[in-house]
Amino acid sequence: MMTTEMTRKAPVPRPTIGRLRLLPTRRGRGFVVGIVDAAGPDTNGFAPRDRVAWRDTVAGVELGELVLMDQDDVLGVPSWISDDQVVSYLGAGLIARALVRTRPFVRGDEVRVVSTDPLVAEMTAAWAKSLGAQVVNGHSVDKGIVAIHDEPRIRRAELGSHGKLAQAAVEVFQAIRAGVFDSVRAISGSKQSLAA
Repeated sequence: MMTTEMTRKAPVPRPTIGRLRLLPTRRGRGFVVGIVDAAGPDTNGFAPRDRVAWRDTVAGVELGELVLMDQDDVLGVPSWISDDQVVSYLGAGLIARALVRTRPFVRGDEVRVVSTDPLVAEMTAAWAKSLGAQVVNGHSVDKGIVAIHDEPRIRRAELGSHGKLAQAAVEVFQAIRAGVFDSVRAISGSKQSLAA
């Protein structure tokens, strides 16, 4: 007589104070999108069925598996932003926002964007154009051209705390809604969505 053993993962417990139980539905380019399955006591601004996003840092979590996270590690996602837009644009958009904010220029300035990530470069250029800059290509160091360099220290400084990250995400979502990145082809590299 043969017996079949089924290995089951332990059920994910109810969230405790300040924590959320989340169901990941899509991932790509450093972020995961999902929905709130349950909210623990003293969680502010999140309720079951809310769409949220978080950095893809939890190893071993598969799409469709419940996961517990601190509410401070989660960003709310507006209903008018698609999951594809979140995983395609949020990570690079946060960097682009940081770069544009830390390198001052005014309407009409010539701006050159330098980044090893093509999506970050395109999104930074698109954001700079939306603010009135004239984006130039090339590697020249002409006087009068404002160079925006993608540097790790800028990323850390601008996106360090949750409050800064949440505000930055709101601005990225607003830029998506305003069509700032319409000319930028999405490069999601995301895994399949799961039915929520």
